[in-house]
Amino acid sequence: MHADLVKLLDLQAKDIVMKEVEQRLNSLQAEAGVLDQALRRARDSLDLARRAAADGARRRDELESKIESYRVLQERRRQRLEHVRNPKEASALMAELDLARSVTAKEENDWVRSAEGVTQLEIKVSEEERKIQVIEEEQAPERGRLLQRRAELEAERAAALREREVSASQINRQLRTHYDRLRGSRSGEVVVPLVGGTCGACRTTIPLNRRSLIRSGAVLDHCETCGAILYPAETAGSPG
Repeated sequence: MHADLVKLLDLQAKDIVMKEVEQRLNSLQAEAGVLDQALRRARDSLDLARRAAADGARRRDELESKIESYRVLQERRRQRLEHVRNPKEASALMAELDLARSVTAKEENDWVRSAEGVTQLEIKVSEEERKIQVIEEEQAPERGRLLQRRAELEAERAAALREREVSASQINRQLRTHYDRLRGSRSGEVVVPLVGGTCGACRTTIPLNRRSLIRSGAVLDHCETCGAILYPAETAGSPG
């Protein structure tokens, strides 16, 4: 087998290990994402409840200010009424007082309903806060496990990367660049076996004379269709 091919197969084996570790890390991330989603939904519900409570409190306070202004006006009318001697003017003021009392009573009823609504909304906020606390407590053990597993996998990935870099450093830079470019553009392996005279990746038939050269280890050749680097499948100990 061509000497560079041996090095490429070793590098590819390291990359396969790296990919497996990355897949396990992605799987952990997906598990954490499920937990995050549940917590995010609860927090969104809490935000909605808080906004509703804040809006209700604002409307209640606006009604309270309006009622207070009505009371001030009523007091002024009563004071005026005490000094009015003209019956017609007194009658008009009495009518104003009666109408204002009616309006104030309606506003006070609205305030009571608004205040009761705010109380219910504040209860809802408290319930949503408790839900988040329960979710966080329930998720804590699983999140701890995920964090520990992530730390282990990241250490494993770092070790695999160091081994990968050692293997990569032993390969000619131009060949390594070609390999890395192929690896970045392919979902499968870059170095593949000849399978019955065809490329192990895309099944394109390789001309007989090139097959012979590949099997003899005289050249480092690739598939003209998919670009995969080829090696003889019958080589003992080779992947494929």
